[in-house]
Amino acid sequence: MIVATDAYAKGPWSQVRQEQIHLPYFNFATPPLLANLRASILPERQGAWDTKHVLRSFRLDRAGRLVFGSVGALEGSGSSVHRAWAARSLRKLFPQLGDIQVEAGWFGMIGMTSDNLPRFHKLDRNVVGFSGYNGRGIAPGTVFGSLLASYVLGHVAEKSLPLPVTAVEEPRFRAARESLYRTGSQLVHLAEAWL
Repeated sequence: MIVATDAYAKGPWSQVRQEQIHLPYFNFATPPLLANLRASILPERQGAWDTKHVLRSFRLDRAGRLVFGSVGALEGSGSSVHRAWAARSLRKLFPQLGDIQVEAGWFGMIGMTSDNLPRFHKLDRNVVGFSGYNGRGIAPGTVFGSLLASYVLGHVAEKSLPLPVTAVEEPRFRAARESLYRTGSQLVHLAEAWL
């Protein structure tokens, strides 16, 4: 069995959630961009992330929308703070967009490990899983899923996997750190208005 729930793990494999610090993460999407704008932003359509503690990401979807996100929840005071931050950031990063409007916005939870590295676990007899993608799970999750399938089928040896087997360990002060990230992301996004 492959456990692939990561930050949303519940039930018998909820220990995967216990080793992660949950952060709200939001995304906004612009309307589909004209070809000349897409070519000037991400000409080869790569996704990009920075390395800040309150990271930001951007990518183009299949329809050519720019999807832009960061740490924070789009509820309560966070909604207006993060929306204003996203508009400022888009203007700084991609001035050619002008005052582009946002077509949609949403948020959910991502799971962060204490050292920002993914984990490979043997959770029980014949139960394995990779977890802890730290907000960068689209590409690694796809690759790791393929590797786990090969591992389960016996085509790849455990020693050939990119991560060693580790025990599930709960990070210290998990609840306090989660609260700090929720509040801190709003403060960071407010402060960046003055920089």
